[in-house]
Amino acid sequence: MIVEAESGEMGGSGSHQFTIPCESGEDTIVYTAGGSYAANLEKAEIDPLPKEPSRGAIPAPEDVHTPNVGSIEAVCAFLKTQPKDMIKTLVYSSTMKQAVQEIDAEIAKHDGRRVITSPAHPMNDYVVLVRGDHEVNPEKLRIVIGEPVALADEATVREVTGAMVGFAGPVGLEQWRFDKIVVDHAVAAMAVGVTGANKTDYHTRNVVPGRDFPLEGGNFIVTDIRFAMPGDTHDGVPVQFKKGIEVGQVFKLGTKYSKKLGANYKDEAGELHPCLMGCYGIGINRILASAIELYNDKDGIIWPISIAPFEVIVTPVNQDEPDVVRVAEELYRKLSDAEIEVLLDDRDLRGGIKFKDADLIGIPIRVTVGKKSVVEGNVEVKLRAEKDSRKTRIEDASQKVIELVNSLKERVKV
Repeated sequence: MIVEAESGEMGGSGSHQFTIPCESGEDTIVYTAGGSYAANLEKAEIDPLPKEPSRGAIPAPEDVHTPNVGSIEAVCAFLKTQPKDMIKTLVYSSTMKQAVQEIDAEIAKHDGRRVITSPAHPMNDYVVLVRGDHEVNPEKLRIVIGEPVALADEATVREVTGAMVGFAGPVGLEQWRFDKIVVDHAVAAMAVGVTGANKTDYHTRNVVPGRDFPLEGGNFIVTDIRFAMPGDTHDGVPVQFKKGIEVGQVFKLGTKYSKKLGANYKDEAGELHPCLMGCYGIGINRILASAIELYNDKDGIIWPISIAPFEVIVTPVNQDEPDVVRVAEELYRKLSDAEIEVLLDDRDLRGGIKFKDADLIGIPIRVTVGKKSVVEGNVEVKLRAEKDSRKTRIEDASQKVIELVNSLKERVKV
């Protein structure tokens, strides 16, 4: 599947991943029925949730003592509510700020000096609001904020909210402390919720978004900053989910790098312009891993012939019989001369062990040369993907195998 993806640190105006659907995959594909939309989980864009109906007159916000209860699960158990009725308030800092803080701390350990931060490098803090049962999508957040960020440390949270971690909330926050306050669509759609009170060991209930904290104006932004979940829609169509393995990615880089590198071309008038650039990556090891995940049985791998380590394995089962060895080696030479990728298993082992190993490594075609079949003038040809073998005259064997190889290659092309 070709799916939309984030460009991430590579940058550019657009990116697509080539993803193989597979239950053991590490990536998640978000898509709509009919193939009108597909994106990986980091990129997947979802519609705002409908506004929850009003529950009548809602009382003013009320602080509730919640001693030593900071996590969503603990608060829900304590207040007899549900995660979807919670508003998570998360504080983020720019990674530049965190880096300078770490340098400051190291210098202070040695001689007590402090780093003077250049005003050319702003070090901002941000507040992010998501529903209690949702998770922040870091890529979406990075794009909205415009710089790399990470969750703030405990000291920063205490400084900007006045409370320990787990008790932050949007009501009464001093907006000037934050560069942006980013509210997810789902929070804006809530009729009422429970959130931290900006006091350690306290939460606030009866919080109405838009009444008790702004949803617009100033440094408030309402947008999509969370991961897609079952029940969400894209352009009004329900989204579905499947696991997948990413095996390639393309990036439209535009002139991002060519301008910096001075990579220019001359037009017909002799004027210089920056080159348009693209980046194309393919994961060789991921393709192999995906093929093994998709094509296997209880005995081992079943390689597609296009990427198999060998196309044919010739297996003599009586290595001490001169006629068997002669037929096997002659067949090996004929196939090699025809540019077939062939392996000769000339180990002095029992046939059963050789068959097991051939199945395990998954070579698409096996030619078995045995004492009895040679006496009859035959060899046995077997496809790894099929159960039964077929007898073939020795004099016809090389040509038949070549035709079989070409037939498998044509199937791959289709």
